[in-house]
Amino acid sequence: MSDGYVTQRYVHLRRTAFLMCGDWARADDLARTTLARFLNEPDAGDPDLWVYADLMGGVKKPRGRRKRVFVAPADSEAGGDAHTVLVLDALHSLAPRCRAVLVLRHFCGLAIDETAGALDLDDGRVLALEAEGLGAFASLLATAHPAGAQ
Repeated sequence: MSDGYVTQRYVHLRRTAFLMCGDWARADDLARTTLARFLNEPDAGDPDLWVYADLMGGVKKPRGRRKRVFVAPADSEAGGDAHTVLVLDALHSLAPRCRAVLVLRHFCGLAIDETAGALDLDDGRVLALEAEGLGAFASLLATAHPAGAQ
């Protein structure tokens, strides 16, 4: 099961890591490192929860304070990629724990208790961070792209 799991989950885990760190090279490294540790973990329990917890632990380790700039590809259609850039920029403006909760809850689809387990928090703290993150995220998006503006 381990090799099949790694093959099946690598792309999703890399995207999750990217949402957390904003750097595709680092996301690739984090995903590969996490999956390599998973292969050597004889008692991982729920594989997804183990992998998300390990990935979030790796993301917590700072590697400099470089500002991330997201740029839409030159051949992009108007709107679609620009909105993606705005979302990524807003996501990376959030505090790391709020970002982690939003990524695990809304991108990875984890339940509150699963998110709490992956981040070593209690359920109430996850709910509070989610509310705080969603509020800040909405405010950042509204500031970057006011209602009615195109």
